[in-house]
Amino acid sequence: MQATGLLQCTPLPYASTTQVVGPTGGTIQVGPHTLVIPPGALVQNVTITAVAPSATVNSVRFTPQGLHFLAPAALTMSYSNCNLLGKLLPKRIAYTDDNLNILSYLISLDNLLSKKVTGKLDHFSRYAVAW
Repeated sequence: MQATGLLQCTPLPYASTTQVVGPTGGTIQVGPHTLVIPPGALVQNVTITAVAPSATVNSVRFTPQGLHFLAPAALTMSYSNCNLLGKLLPKRIAYTDDNLNILSYLISLDNLLSKKVTGKLDHFSRYAVAW
């Protein structure tokens, strides 16, 4: 079994944003992280809040908690402020609880050049950069 965990990072400034996204889709930017909701993923307008806390783990929490999408949204998270020493394994996005315990992993694509990882999500919760 391969060891995994959340990537340790230098804290970024706290970031929060709230916006309304509807059936036509939209993009939400919170700190260096981006969520793209495709057209048709939502059937009505929803007020969405994204919070990126200042911590030693890059994470984003989305509300309303448990909101489900009809088509997957793409979450891109930066890890340019993280310690990569000894972490040559591909980065991925972890679905976590509020205590940052890893519950599962999203299918993720790691871009080593930009130091960003993108995963597809079908519901709102808390997500963090992992290896």
